[in-house]
Amino acid sequence: MGRLKEFRGVRKGFTLIELLVVITIIAILASILFPVFARARERARQSQCLSNMRNILQATAQYSQDFDERFPFWRTPCWVGGPAWLYDAPIPAKLDPHLRNRQIYLCPTTARDWSWPLEGGRTGWGWACGRGYGTHPSIRRFDWLYLTHYGYNEFVQNDAEGYGKYATIKRASEFVIWGDSEAAFFTPWGYNQPWGISPAGIVRRLAFPEAYPPPLDTDPRADEFAARHNGGSILGFADSHAKWFPWRQIRMARPYSPIGPLGGTLRFMICDEVPDARCLRNDFWWW
Repeated sequence: MGRLKEFRGVRKGFTLIELLVVITIIAILASILFPVFARARERARQSQCLSNMRNILQATAQYSQDFDERFPFWRTPCWVGGPAWLYDAPIPAKLDPHLRNRQIYLCPTTARDWSWPLEGGRTGWGWACGRGYGTHPSIRRFDWLYLTHYGYNEFVQNDAEGYGKYATIKRASEFVIWGDSEAAFFTPWGYNQPWGISPAGIVRRLAFPEAYPPPLDTDPRADEFAARHNGGSILGFADSHAKWFPWRQIRMARPYSPIGPLGGTLRFMICDEVPDARCLRNDFWWW
């Protein structure tokens, strides 16, 4: 009888409280480790994106060598003479002989569907400003359709102020020509416009490649929407190097502007490099 009582006194399994304690510990560990794993995965994707950018920059440099030190040109459709250039091959098509791999234009972090030159993203296919920038519907050149998550500098793209030529750039190691972007090209002017620059001089399409319209710089939730890679974006420079920048540092130097120096370290266009008196005027096109 004593042995039977002893046998009946042996516990089989855990009590409810013990199970709840174990579950709580597992939940705490998961809450600590999952963000770590997520950041590690994103760092791997960021490395792939950095490699993509370096390949694009190399192709751009090779194109420049073949064309008298000029960067690839494509006229924004709503610019003067723009519609005529709708029949010209887009930038990725011009770089294709040097890349031959369209997957290079895809960032593994994002699923955005911006395409060049057909705008297959937020506004559908269009060719006029206001609807988007793309091939005219009458041009059925679907071999020119490139899905891209990187943007080209619109100032360079249009040879504005002669900046389509490498020799015009004063500080190539600080001059951004490619980057993680909300659109197939980014615009380093347009003061306080959602497609342009913020009052602090932040280039919005590069700082907020996952959001349109972008939040204000001062928005408490701006960090949630900012950038693509751990709070930053990968930028490609005219000297062919690429680097990750926190989104708040994607800011124009522009020592001359109607509101004074913008105070950044990066250069995107003439007013970032040259003491041109026009840059002080509110009515200057590049403001």
